[in-house]
Amino acid sequence: QKKIIENKNSKALFFKKNLLFKIEQFILRFSFFKEIYKKLSFTNKFEKFLMKKKIDLLFFNAPYEISLLVSKINFVIFLLSMQHRTHGFFPEYKKGHDNEIRDDIVNNAVKKSFKIFVGAEKDKSLLIKFFDADENKIMIQPYTFTLPNLYKGNLNFDYKKLFNNLSLPQKKIFIYPAQFWAHKNHKYIIDICINLKKENKNDIYFVFCGYDNGNLNYIKKLINKNSLEDYIKIFDYLDNFQLISLYLNCQGVVMPSYIGHTTIPMYEAFFFQKNIFYTKGLSDNSVKDHLTEIDINNSESFLDNLQKIEKDKEQNEIKLKNAYKFYHEHCDEKKVINNFQEVFAEYKKIRELWD
Repeated sequence: QKKIIENKNSKALFFKKNLLFKIEQFILRFSFFKEIYKKLSFTNKFEKFLMKKKIDLLFFNAPYEISLLVSKINFVIFLLSMQHRTHGFFPEYKKGHDNEIRDDIVNNAVKKSFKIFVGAEKDKSLLIKFFDADENKIMIQPYTFTLPNLYKGNLNFDYKKLFNNLSLPQKKIFIYPAQFWAHKNHKYIIDICINLKKENKNDIYFVFCGYDNGNLNYIKKLINKNSLEDYIKIFDYLDNFQLISLYLNCQGVVMPSYIGHTTIPMYEAFFFQKNIFYTKGLSDNSVKDHLTEIDINNSESFLDNLQKIEKDKEQNEIKLKNAYKFYHEHCDEKKVINNFQEVFAEYKKIRELWD
């Protein structure tokens, strides 16, 4: 990462998380030690490093726990979905003190940050509702992603050959590029396949790809139990070029998730002009018209909507073109850069008020 940044003619600093820092980060989770640091005017190693380098403003591009150590330097932060507050019953939110740390990071951002970026209007509403945030400091910005720009920079790459090397059957391919969390609801697609098998339909094939986060073995067991190997393929890992080849050659993206008012695969589907089947009522209103909503409590909903699309291909093409247009109006790299620059310029002007 440091080399990539430096190759773009920008400066890069590397902060090494040694054992002493890790111990300090752990103890400063507790209010008792925080008060000691305050009373004795101690500065933690991370902030001391930043102050020595004369950093004026930090930008955290995700809700990192290390942001909790920042008290003397101003910062901007990009927060993810607030749905750990509405869907805290999923096992991934119950591990250790995960939810408490999430809340600590958000609360700290609400109280101390200069600006907060979130991915959707619904996330902004939840941030205000659950954390009493000032709406004027919250900025809406779609998540940044790699594949569209990588594709535009490598148009001559042989994606078809790469796709063929994946050895997938000659069927209608639908992909679900998501990590294996319980809330991603891969089981819904398994239920679809069970129905397909009962009806002796074998022209549809699903591809799962993403890292395991505790639910992969369960999904594999369900596939084996129901003998669905002819309907589903799991790739534990695909590189970016392989994933692009899937987008280019698939029929669409299926995302029956419980979490995510907007997601990276959603915007990637917009860019590659692929239908995306998304949980009914979940998406942000800004993108709702560009999706095909499915009822994740009804495994027939996906096939019903797919049939509607196939019957009215002309209307569907209009929908895909509008989604592509939306992507370039809201998610293009230049647009994202401009949004960040506006915030940095605003801070720079205010920073000139003191020495």
